[in-house]
Amino acid sequence: MKIYLFTTLCLLGVSAAQKVTQLSPCVTKENNLRLDCKYEAVEPSPQPTCEFRQDGKVMGSTNTSVTPEPAFKNRVSVVIMPDNMCRLNLTGFSDDKPRNYTCIIKQKKTAEKTSEFQKKNLATCSAISVLFQNSTNMLLIVMLLPVLLEHLSA
Repeated sequence: MKIYLFTTLCLLGVSAAQKVTQLSPCVTKENNLRLDCKYEAVEPSPQPTCEFRQDGKVMGSTNTSVTPEPAFKNRVSVVIMPDNMCRLNLTGFSDDKPRNYTCIIKQKKTAEKTSEFQKKNLATCSAISVLFQNSTNMLLIVMLLPVLLEHLSA
């Protein structure tokens, strides 16, 4: 009985951890940067705040008291999307130098993830590319589908 209780408490501690799971960049056909930040929420409320930074400089946030750097003012929008995702849209994305981009999620705790990328290496945003960026399982299923179908028909 004591081991069961101990195990339950340990698992609850692990499941309640705030975490940013993925940072997925792409360039829109209008030459804008779209950066999707997937996270695991600790609780459904209060709604978390989301902040994006480029090389430590604030680009934008869902928290209205956070002031973005002048270079990003009026060029960035940050919104919380369904399914625990935060999205940044940056108009006029023309930087060809590699930069560090950080997504910071604040709810009861703070979690962040940083990735370095540059424009020339980014995919164009599309429904299928975003699907594959956000789900390695989906890519695996699509790649294994012909093998499974061949095995079933044999």
